[in-house]
Amino acid sequence: MAVQTVPTDRAGLENRALAAQELNQRALDRRFAADPWAWCREGTRTFDEHWKEKGTSPYERFPAKPHLEWLMSVMRPLRRVFIPKSREIMVSWLVIAYAVWMCQWFERTRALVQAQKEEKVIDLICGRGNPGYARTLYEQQPPWLKARHPLTKAIEDMPGNLLTWANGSTLQGVPKGADQVRQYHPTVAIFDEAAHLDEFQESYGAADPVCSQIIAVSSAAPSWFGDVVEESI
Repeated sequence: MAVQTVPTDRAGLENRALAAQELNQRALDRRFAADPWAWCREGTRTFDEHWKEKGTSPYERFPAKPHLEWLMSVMRPLRRVFIPKSREIMVSWLVIAYAVWMCQWFERTRALVQAQKEEKVIDLICGRGNPGYARTLYEQQPPWLKARHPLTKAIEDMPGNLLTWANGSTLQGVPKGADQVRQYHPTVAIFDEAAHLDEFQESYGAADPVCSQIIAVSSAAPSWFGDVVEESI
């Protein structure tokens, strides 16, 4: 008895697989838009400068640390956030991730990052030679996610202190000085190592009337930042 076989519709199967993949990616994109910590854990990776001595991969997901998840959850609803920190606990990575997330999923967001020196600003954004924090977070996304949130041009052509998206969002870094902040009207302003930042109180004063959100992070040092944190405690 002859056995009849039904020819496989390979093109149809491939189309259905592509359609299922697209639905899954859309669902993930919506989930990441609603939950920045989910994007940190599943949609991108950071760079570990100590990977060689640890014997690990240079690029890793954000670790599932309670303090990081908690910080991300409180940053979103609060208009003014001061975060005291110690070194090597990835808080600077987290606040830059928050800025990248804001820019990527919310059109025409302007995120301004201020640090003491131009070199540090560049390290936090695109980098020069080695990729900076923000560039790393963007580049370590899967290709489909980068395609859904394209930049205005090739990332290699961006200045070291600037990252811009096709949706009109901008992530920009500036060095110390209140005048640097007064030039802009950012959606969110982030101050890195605020206790060590010259003119931080004046920069905060310049940002306060125009920013929807201000986030300041720092390790300990006598400063206005420290006074505010002590008073709140």
